[in-house]
This record gives sequence, C-alpha cells and structure tokens, in this order.
Amino acid sequence: MSKDRTGGVLVERKVLVVDDDVESLRLYGDMLRRAGYAAVSASTGWEGIDLAVKEQPGLILLDLRLPDITGLTVLETLRTALSTKSIPIIVVSAISKDDDVMKAMQMGAFDYVVKPITYDDMIRRVELVFFSRERQGEGDQAPVLIVEDSAIDGVALSEQLTTWGYQATWVRTGREGIEQAATGNFDVILLDGLLPDINGFEVIMEIRAMERLGTTPVIMLTVLSGLVDKLKGFESGVDEFLNKPVSWEELRVRMRSLTRLRGMAKQRFALSEVVGVITNAIELAEATEPRHNQKVASISVILGKRMGVQGHGLWVLEMSGSLHDVGKLVIRREVLSKPGKLDSSEWAEMQRHSEYGEKIIKPVHGFGEVADVVRHHHEKMDGSGYPDCLKGDQVSWFSRIVGVADSFEALTSDRPYRAAFTRDEALQILRKETDEGRWDPQVIATLSASLDDLDNL
Repeated sequence: MSKDRTGGVLVERKVLVVDDDVESLRLYGDMLRRAGYAAVSASTGWEGIDLAVKEQPGLILLDLRLPDITGLTVLETLRTALSTKSIPIIVVSAISKDDDVMKAMQMGAFDYVVKPITYDDMIRRVELVFFSRERQGEGDQAPVLIVEDSAIDGVALSEQLTTWGYQATWVRTGREGIEQAATGNFDVILLDGLLPDINGFEVIMEIRAMERLGTTPVIMLTVLSGLVDKLKGFESGVDEFLNKPVSWEELRVRMRSLTRLRGMAKQRFALSEVVGVITNAIELAEATEPRHNQKVASISVILGKRMGVQGHGLWVLEMSGSLHDVGKLVIRREVLSKPGKLDSSEWAEMQRHSEYGEKIIKPVHGFGEVADVVRHHHEKMDGSGYPDCLKGDQVSWFSRIVGVADSFEALTSDRPYRAAFTRDEALQILRKETDEGRWDPQVIATLSASLDDLDNL
C-alpha cells in the first residue's frame, strides 16, 4: 500500500467509508479505487468506530443516518478517542439541514457534502484532505485578497480571516482589486459582486485574462442570488458563490478547501519544473531519443484518461512517466550508450535502474506512489519482468500503464542498434507479447484505440 510522508507522519492513502446503504458503499469504493486510493467499508456506526481504530485510515467518509447510532455520535466518539481524534472526517449525507451542518462542523468535521456526489467532486475533496495533512495551520498565513467596498463587511472579513490564520489584504474598488491581484501573489480572492466603479463580473474577467491569475480561486460574495447571475459568474471564472450575509462556517470551509487546492497546485507546478530538469539530465546521460520521458508521461496520461483515471491518479501517471528512468543516472555511461547488445553483467547493471529510481524518488515528499511505479514499470503480467518478478494482480494498474507507454515509445523511436518501428508495427509486437501473457490486454486495447491521440506528441 502506498504511503505519503507528511511532516514526519506516514499518512496511508486509505479511506474508511461508513454508510448503511450498500449501493453507496459500492459506489464510493469504486470511485476511490479508481483514483488510486484503498477503500475500507463499514455499514454501522459501531463497526465504523472499530475499523477506524484498527485500520487508522487517512480519511473517513461518514453518513449521518446509520442503523445503530447516529453519524454525529460516531463523529463525537472518534473526535474524543486519542487514537482517532486527528483523522479527518468528511460527512457525506442526504441530510442538508443547517443545524446538522453546523453541529458536524462544530464537532470537528473537515467538510460536509450533501448527497448525491459526483466522482469529480468526491475525488477533489478527498485529495484536498490528504494534501491538508501536509500543512500545519488552518490558514497557514495564506495570502488572501478581499475586494469589498463596504467598510463594515471589509473589516469583518479581514478580522475573521486573520483569526483563522490567513494574511488578509483589503481594497475597496474593482480597479484596486485588479491592481493588487496583478502585483500580489494571492492564494484566494474574495470579491464583492457590486462595487462602486466596476462590477465584480468585470473584475473577474480582467483577472482571468492575466495568465498568472488564470487558476487563482475566486469566491464572489454577493446579494445577487438569481440563477442567471450565478451562471454569468461561473462563465466569467468565479469558483464559488456565497450569498450575503456571509455564513462564517460556510466561508471557513470554502476557504480551507480552496487554499489547500491552491497550495497543492503551486507545489505541483514547482515540482513539475524540477522534474523537467531531471528528465533532461536523464536523456543527456542516456543519449536517448529527445523527449522520451515526456512522451512516456503523455502516453501514460492519455491511456489513464481513457481507462477512467482522474485527479490524483493522473498526476501519479504523469510523474511516474516523467521519472521512470531516473535510476539510469546511476548507471555507467558506457553501458547506457553502448551501440551493440549488452553482455550479461551489463544487462544486470542496466536492470537495476528501476531499483535505483525508487531509492532516488521515495524520500521526496508526497512521491511514495510514484516511487512504486518507477520500481515496477518493467514488471510483466506473466512474472517475467524485473526487479521483483511480480505477476498478475501484483502488478499495479499504474505500473501496467506506464510499462506499456514506455515500451511503445521505445519501439517507435530510433535506437543505436535499430531504426524505429511504425506505430502499427509496434502495436503488433505488443499484441503478440500480450498473447504470450506479458501485457495487460485492457491496456493494449486502450493503446490501440488511442493512436490518433498520439499524433501531436
């Protein structure tokens, strides 16, 4: 099971689902496994408490209506027990009454979601929880821009955000807001819909037109509650709407989610730049076809999307594809660039690159799953691969996908000892090896259906 090192604590990517509805347990379990998480289920409150203590999941999804005790009782019990009080809990319930939401949040729920929930929304919230455990404070001094012309509302928002640990900057006009957004580095923007100079919709469109601010989360605070106004806001680039007077508890939840999402995006952007430097170094060392690692990453993501992988899982595929050969930095250059066939000792040395790659990547914060794929991308379904001779279900889906992407890209590229195969020829080779038991038939079928998507790589 893959784990993520966060602040010295190992947080396992395991989610406990507590719900008395069999169909919900099946649906949520499928969603989680599809995104690369492990799922454990309980159909009663007491079973959920018992499993939370025994399994120590990284997150709990909790229904409020349970056959033996209420979800709020489960929440209170888990929050008071020493062994479970730090496990984040998202309440997922058909109950949408304000009193229940307030009680759950006051008792320590991380988030409250009203059923039904889509796959995208579910995985986005789950990813935010795991990312949040990498951060120490709630606001963690995240910079927030407030664009609000009302002195009463502006002061109240600034004080409340500061109390929660955010670093607030307040301006009173749309033009000041655009200027501050352009020169600052804000994690979230709170924007009033009605401003004295230009309206909030014009502000958000100017902000979104700036490339650097294209993904900065924006919450619009407004008295406008009509569907037309909300649709106009979403089309302009608003991420969330909150009606005035603002509920502090609702704002707190939205701020918590959006700042963590922004932090995760910033962290991954920074890491992607580092990964780009590393992949260039790999290709220089190996004297391989230009952009081999980037192409393997792109093919892996294309295959993953077609196979239903989303969110965090696609990121794992992209990073694994980019870094699958990082261990070759340790292999002797004369072995890497040898034009002829490797002898037995040279081949044994070359095979160790996947083990070296895991050792290089595993200590990197948040890259545990990537390290697993890097180690196992040369495993085969029949057990003939390396380094661990895994077989069948022992080979993870991500390792199967990256392995096929790597082999296909290698076959269709020139090598010192042979010319590149055409795509059709490469596919025929992989199909033959699939018939022999080496590759997963579903991944190969997906590759066959994806050839047109590879034209621009």
